[in-house]
Amino acid sequence: MIPLRTARKWRASPDGLRVVGVNPAHVPAPQRSATATVESHDPRFAWQGVLAAFTVIGILRFTTFYLDDLTRALPGTFHMRFIEEASGAYGAMVLFPLAVLVERRFPLTAGRWRSNWHVHCATFVAYSVLHTTLMWGIRVAMFGALGHEPYDYGHMPTRYFMESPNDFFAYGAFLGFVTLLRVRGTLRDRELRVAALSRDAAESRLAALSVRLQPHFLFNALNTISSAIYESPAAADEMVAHLGDLLRHALRTSDRPEIALAEELEVLSAYLAIVGARFGDRVRCELQVDPRATTLAVPAFLLQPLVENAVRHGSVVEYPSAIVVRIGRVNDELLISVENEIPAGETEVPAIGTGLGTTRDRLRLLYGDAHSFSARAVGGRFEVKIRIPARAAPPPSHESHLVAHAGADR
Repeated sequence: MIPLRTARKWRASPDGLRVVGVNPAHVPAPQRSATATVESHDPRFAWQGVLAAFTVIGILRFTTFYLDDLTRALPGTFHMRFIEEASGAYGAMVLFPLAVLVERRFPLTAGRWRSNWHVHCATFVAYSVLHTTLMWGIRVAMFGALGHEPYDYGHMPTRYFMESPNDFFAYGAFLGFVTLLRVRGTLRDRELRVAALSRDAAESRLAALSVRLQPHFLFNALNTISSAIYESPAAADEMVAHLGDLLRHALRTSDRPEIALAEELEVLSAYLAIVGARFGDRVRCELQVDPRATTLAVPAFLLQPLVENAVRHGSVVEYPSAIVVRIGRVNDELLISVENEIPAGETEVPAIGTGLGTTRDRLRLLYGDAHSFSARAVGGRFEVKIRIPARAAPPPSHESHLVAHAGADR
């Protein structure tokens, strides 16, 4: 059983209450993300990883050719195969930056490969000639340094043509790898941009819903005060004071989509003070709040439209009209319900108006599938039930403190 925190009695009249709101000029615009147009991003490399990759390639090629020699009963080729494959692998590694630089200047991504492919054809020729020459120089130097017979690479013009197929696949692998990294980075940036735009759209929609709700609230409050001026000037004056308190609370929370439940209860208390000043003890509003829930986050300006809806529907039944607000935490969820009496025999749910409709849409934007919202007539009472995640409330901003301590000018 959720412990009873506060119980208040208010009055309603047969014509109902037209409820209260906040000046939309004070609703903050959603924060826009600094999302630039997504462009193709040059890939970045960890050169330690590049060194490791070419080392592994060299070892694998050496193992393949050396084992092939052993299967052919050709002993004594260990050093020769090691030098040959090490020079091939590390020679390709030295020239790998050439492929990267050319790819950055002339990428082969969609829409650009048609104009850049011939550049890479010329680069491949240069790469193959340089790679073959580099391998020849390293092998000659290494064989001489180790005291082996001079290294015979054969007829060099023919050797350049012989090595070109291997270099073609190597250069193609370089381009494919770099292009893959480029596309991956671009797609990641686009995903981030889409996520940022979606968040901005949700924030804009949330701000628009708040702007839609708050003039509705304020206009109805002013209509209520206006109707009371001639009947009870003292009550109208008291309502003006309570409206100032409510607006001050609303301004304090307008820069945050979520606030602590304790702050939201202050807003509701200011609204109920207006109801009490207008209708006296003919409406009874009972708040049952779990003390553990007061520090949890709820959407700003959540309870007032729910209670407004209850007051409006409660005003058409026999007095006193009872409204019950229950708020409690169950495991990782915060449960909120607002109930009011409805005329006997009425089973259809009243049409959802601005207050409930806007509240429902805000909950959907804030919590998605992690919430539930229902409004129905059950057993002579109309009830709204909300389930949202139970999480700590964000701290109030500096501006919120300034508004909280500002005095009301009368």
